[in-house]
Amino acid sequence: MVDVNQRFFSSQHIWLTPLDGGNELRLGISEFLQDQLGDITHVHLPVIGQNYYIGDSLFVIESMKSATEFYSLLTGVVTAVNLPLTDTPQLINQDPFDTGWLCQMNVSDITHLPETLMSLAAYEAMLDG
Repeated sequence: MVDVNQRFFSSQHIWLTPLDGGNELRLGISEFLQDQLGDITHVHLPVIGQNYYIGDSLFVIESMKSATEFYSLLTGVVTAVNLPLTDTPQLINQDPFDTGWLCQMNVSDITHLPETLMSLAAYEAMLDG
């Protein structure tokens, strides 16, 4: 059973948090990555209702430094996007884990997350190198 209070991280600095009830996940980028990107100026969010497969382009974040494309870590349907980001993308800079989340997905199975992604402790160890 996956703990719904646990946040998982990828080596690409994407976080995923299971939501209550089922295989719904909320995701965004890490504090470390938003700091590396600098002032975020625009976000291209995924399409609600669209199915994304592992490796598909999921969202793009533009900053003063660069435009960065992010790819789906899982296969699933996007069920929600954080619409306030379209007018205020700086919410990601202010709080990437709360007001700065990017989208939610419904995936077929979340039980493999602990084996395929990092815990917060493992992610922080990776950053410390």
